[in-house]
This record gives sequence, C-alpha cells and structure tokens, in this order.
Amino acid sequence: MIDIHSHILPEVDDGARTLGEALEMARVAAADGIQQMCCTPHMFNGISDNPQPAEIRDRVGAFQEAIGAEGLRVLPGNEVHVSHEIVEQARTNRVMKLNGQNYMLVEFPAMTVPIGAEELFYRLQLHGVRPILVHPERNSQLQARPSQVASFVERGVYIQVTAMSVTGEFGPAAKNCAESLLRHNCVHFLATDAHRAERRPPILSRGRDAAAAVIGRENALKLVWDNPLAVVTGGVIHAEGPLPYGGPQEKKPSFFGKLFGR
Repeated sequence: MIDIHSHILPEVDDGARTLGEALEMARVAAADGIQQMCCTPHMFNGISDNPQPAEIRDRVGAFQEAIGAEGLRVLPGNEVHVSHEIVEQARTNRVMKLNGQNYMLVEFPAMTVPIGAEELFYRLQLHGVRPILVHPERNSQLQARPSQVASFVERGVYIQVTAMSVTGEFGPAAKNCAESLLRHNCVHFLATDAHRAERRPPILSRGRDAAAAVIGRENALKLVWDNPLAVVTGGVIHAEGPLPYGGPQEKKPSFFGKLFGR
C-alpha cells in the first residue's frame, strides 16, 4: 500500500515529535503493509514552521537514512492549508507537491468550506497542479452536504478520505459521510493522516477493509495502491465520475435496506 498523507516527519509540526517516535511510526506502517509513505507536514495553518521544499527534501532524505534502505520508503510532500495565496505559493514553489510531481494536498478548515474554493482549485489546475482535497468527511459543512464534494470531483478535484473515518474512529458523522462519498464514487484515496504510533497511527489496512465492505475489494485496493502510485509517479488517475446525489444530503438506507443490501 501507499500512504499519501502523514505527519511522520519528525519535529516539524503536530506529528512525530522526535526521531524515535517517527521511527516507531515507520515500523507500525511497514508492519501494516505500507510500502511507501508521503511525509506531508502542514503548511500555512499556524502549526508548522513552514519548511521550504528544499528543507523538506533534506529532512526526508535524512529520515530515510535513519529508517534504512530496506525499510519503509518515505517521500516528500506538504498538506497545504487553503487560502487566497495558495496559487501563488504553488506557482513560486513555496510548497511541496507530492514526491515533487504535480499533485498537491489541500486542506479546508474543520468547520467551513472557504468562499471561492472552486475558483482556487481551477486556478491551481491552470498552473498544472492537480489538487487533492484531504479529509472532507471530517468537515462539518461537507458532512451536512456531501453533494458539494461531488461538485468538486466534477471539476477535476481528487478526494482523500482518512482511513480512521471509514472505520468509525473519527465518530459517526465522519463515518457516515465517508461511506456516502465512497458509494457515490467521490473517493480517490484512503490515507492515514497519521500523527503518532499509538494515537492516530499509520494503519491503512483497517480502512481499506472497511471501504471494501462498501465498494468491494477491487475498488478499495485502487484507493491504497493504483491511485496513490499514479500520484507519486506523476501519472494519470483513471476514475469514473461521481454518481449523482438526490438532494443536498444523501438519504440514509433503512434498516431493511442495509439488511438486504438495498
């Protein structure tokens, strides 16, 4: 498996606090079957010191040496907080795209969808950036209106859902939203968004298996291998468009619908 979103890089944000902690996270990830992991420290949200791409590459290189050549492969990246400066930040290479290719993680605030988000995504695309919206299922406004995520997908935005959301570890609202997005072809990646070895650990397999129960094993595997591989190599993701929502909020299946698969 390939994890495109983690805070495993030590001493840069609210993720791993020490090299020892980061190495323990690497061991947990490898034991779970993760072969490659993007190190994506926060940028421009007040949590990290906003390390420049060259520094991130150096830190990832040093971390890889500490892990060893036979262990988990770590790759550079960023989780970039959305703002009206995001296009200029990307254009002037002040942020790190995933493995230096053309995909970039973009984060919304926890409670709202910023005004003009569609325009910002469009302008990023004009500059050759393929935006990936991270964990929309944990955003309060999108939980209430998941069809808005589908509208982003229709405009060429990719979607990453957190593995722990699918397993219910971020609560029922995030789980319900994640399952709704999965059923409507609005998820392109599962990722750990790992911060610690014990709390928010780098475990992807449980989310993969939970997603498989919703969309089938073959489709779930695409979210942790095929699509992430395209990201880290700069390839093209082949995905079907979103299935239409019937209204602003998806109607939850009834008890008998769940029981009989309807």
